[in-house]
Parts: sequence; structure tokens; C-alpha cells
Amino acid sequence: MQDDPVLNRPLLQVRSLRKTFPVQGGRRLVAVDGVDLEIKAGETLALVGESGSGKSTVARCIVRLVEPTGGDVVIGGDSILGLQPSRLAGVYRRIQMVFQDPNASLNPRMSVRQVLEEPLSLHLYLLRSERAARVKELIEMVGLTPAHLDRYPHELSGGQRQRVGIARAIAVSPEIVILDEPTSSLDVSIRGQILDLLLELQERLNLAYLFITHDLQVVQHVADRVAVMYLGGIVETGPTGDLFADPKHPYTKALLSAAPVARWGVKRTRTRLSGEISSAIDPPDACRLAGRCPLVRPSCSASRPPLIDIGDGRAVACPVVIERISTC
Repeated sequence: MQDDPVLNRPLLQVRSLRKTFPVQGGRRLVAVDGVDLEIKAGETLALVGESGSGKSTVARCIVRLVEPTGGDVVIGGDSILGLQPSRLAGVYRRIQMVFQDPNASLNPRMSVRQVLEEPLSLHLYLLRSERAARVKELIEMVGLTPAHLDRYPHELSGGQRQRVGIARAIAVSPEIVILDEPTSSLDVSIRGQILDLLLELQERLNLAYLFITHDLQVVQHVADRVAVMYLGGIVETGPTGDLFADPKHPYTKALLSAAPVARWGVKRTRTRLSGEISSAIDPPDACRLAGRCPLVRPSCSASRPPLIDIGDGRAVACPVVIERISTC
């Protein structure tokens, strides 16, 4: 049974995902350029990178808040990008999203009870009593009380609003939850509580998470694997511990070396990238990091390097690194 390809198949597969936006003068901004991702049931994949790297656009393409330009998204073996909008209801029972700003994601005119009842009414055929019981169960699962159900978003703290957003996301028992910077707008004292809640719910419900963040300390706390994104593409992936201990791609090294060190007295060698960041408008078919990379060669400007498997669950998009690994 362990070798059954259906059982071992990733729950979510993103294949060659691409999203471009038209800009003035007939040009195009390439926000996502050939992204491949896989997530298994119960696993957390962190998608990291600087602001503007395309992380949130990937998330919105997956759930079709924006329509991808190309590629495919497969959930449990079923492609969803070819579906008509009328058939997406079944998809949204399987995949939900928690947004960065709970203020923007909760309707201010709806009470917490109405916020939680809405997805139940859209996706599940429940009696009124069953719906009420489910709403009570959800609010308690996220650490709030039934007394919060008749309050409105403006009557809640930021942490409480995000708990409601999480409750809404899990209301219809999805298999996958996309978390787009779910703690970045919260006070530091509240972030740890929300992260602990997410981990508790994941274990209890066997949820798969795509966790989008720029906070690398959070990544180390919650993620099983990491995908590093730079200017629309994935440059490195691997198990969290391995990638943090031994980053391969020059951009990954620079990103990790710039992160704060949590332990007093621990020093980290800083990797710096010089030069200007490449434009995402009509980019050339070349390595996006070529103008800043300390390992750059003339061939780096000839074509964009693919993500190559280097073993032990790791992959890197840099021919210079691949060559060095192969000669070791």
C-alpha cells in the first residue's frame, strides 16, 4: 500500500504557474514565472522571499482570485484551472485561504456568527440546528467563546479577528489552507499564540498549509519544507532544517544571512548582493539574479536556469552550484 501512487501523490501540485499583468505601452509585468510546488497532506510548505517576489500572487492564482496566465493547479489529482466559475464551489470546499489583514477579509456589517455561517450555507446542506452547533464548535476551536459570536469585527482585537478568519477558513473542513502572512499585522505578543493555534489545528485536522511569509524565524517554527522565491521564480527548495543549515543558492544565502539571529552571541557570516534588482517588466530569458550574483558567469545571461534536483529532497536553480556539487 505504501507504494500506491494515488496514496503517495501530493495533495496540491502547482505546475509551471505563470501570471503576467499588462502595463503601459503594451509591455507586461511578469509576476509569477514558471512556479512548481508540491504539498502533501498534513505538511507545511513555507514560501519565502522579499516583498514583490510574487508570493501572494502565487496564492491568489491557486485559489483563482486572479486568473493565471499559464500552468496548472492540481488538487488531489484534479486540475482546477480549467473549471468554469460555476464549478469552483467544490474546489473551495477543499482549499481555503487566511489573509494577512483580518480587517480586510471580514465583512464589517456581519456579526461573527454570520461570518461563520456564510461558508456553511454556501457549501454544506445543514439544518439550522446543525449549523448553529458547527458555528459554536468553530469559535471554540480557535480559542474564543460563544459570547464572541454576536460581536462585529470592529469590536474585536486584531488577534481575535484573525482567529475568526481562521475559523471561517476551516468551517467547511478543507484539506489545504493557504496562509498569506497570517501574523504579520499582529502584535508580537499575539503572533506566537496564533502560530500555536495553527499548529494545533493542523495536527487535529490533518491540514496541509502553504505558509507565505517573510519572517524566517516563523518559518523555522512551523514549516516542514521551504521554497525560496525571487522575482517570480523558485530558486531553491528543501527541508527546513537542511536549507537553513546549508543554503545552496546565492540568493538563499543572502536572504538567510540578513535575518536576525535569535540567540545572543551567535554571529552569522553576511552574504551581500551588489547591483540593481532586475525589472519584472519584460524580463530577458536569463537568470534574474545575474546582475547581482557573486557566482555569475557569461552563460547565466543566456537562459533562465531550471530547478534541478540535488538529492535529499532538495533542488536549486543555479548551474554554478550544480556544477560544484557534482564535482565534490
